[in-house]
Amino acid sequence: MFLNMFRKFQKLIFKTVILAAGLASAGFGISQMSSNASAQTRETYHQVSDPKNGGLHAHGKEADMSKSFFDRYAAPKDISSTGHRMMWLFRYTSWVTLFFFVLMAGALVGFIWVYRDRPGRVAYYTHGHSTTMEAVVPKILDIAVFVSLDLVLIGASFLHTGGSFGIPYTQLKYSIDHPIWDFPKGPDVVNVQIMPQQWVWNFRYAGNDGVFGTEDDITTVNQLVVPKGRKVMAQIKSKDVIHGFWMTNVRIQMDAIPGMVTRFWFDTTQTGEYEITCAHHCGTNHYKMKAFLKVIEDQDFIAWTKENSDWAQAAYDANDPSTKWGWNWSLYQ
Repeated sequence: MFLNMFRKFQKLIFKTVILAAGLASAGFGISQMSSNASAQTRETYHQVSDPKNGGLHAHGKEADMSKSFFDRYAAPKDISSTGHRMMWLFRYTSWVTLFFFVLMAGALVGFIWVYRDRPGRVAYYTHGHSTTMEAVVPKILDIAVFVSLDLVLIGASFLHTGGSFGIPYTQLKYSIDHPIWDFPKGPDVVNVQIMPQQWVWNFRYAGNDGVFGTEDDITTVNQLVVPKGRKVMAQIKSKDVIHGFWMTNVRIQMDAIPGMVTRFWFDTTQTGEYEITCAHHCGTNHYKMKAFLKVIEDQDFIAWTKENSDWAQAAYDANDPSTKWGWNWSLYQ
């Protein structure tokens, strides 16, 4: 019996090796094709007109293969003031889960070995109800998992987002300085409307007059420009299907739903250019749902806003349907 099991295990290992080799060779072939397709991997322009495949879309940058394995798969750089809270919760959950996995897997392997069938001893079988120990230990483990994971997740979800069971965040003893649901307001806040569609991201800013829906509104495609250090208040609604607005460097992911406006805010602490992707499979050309977050200095953003607002007003065409999208900002404040 043991010999038959060993032979089956050998066959399984052999098939796994063959499959891995096939996948590795396929991956190498794909990487070779990718290296030759410079328009796909080394595009220097953010927006590329491609009528054959659905119009305007953004291309990313080629992966930096000079980095080590751990650097390539490390978490993206955090450029927000609140991202470290998400990362703490992620790391805590991962380490606690790993601890319980090692504990349970080690116990399983140990029991299999200790109570195995061998010469002079018959294998021990139990249904888990024969002794008090077998009934109590699982309950203790359940309580340990609940306290170390569930309670921590519940606490972090409420305390770090600004409210707990209807209690205002300002009355919480352990509330944070800038709760996620404490939406910023004021003249220093940058307001942006976001409308994704298959297969682009549309962004709209109020122009020099500070009012949405006028001739000087600034609209961009696949590029969100924000100033460093200032809060950005965003309203998002999808034009067609559900999309997931995901800025990994800001640690924000928000669903864009047709017919419903969703709100969120974020800030940035470092200038640079960062990727925005779609977190949900939104259709055939989902891979094109890539945009860029461009963080610039505040004075540069002021100049950018004035220049683009003036240009938008000068080039405004009342008959162009692309200028009509948007909604009443004040209805969702």
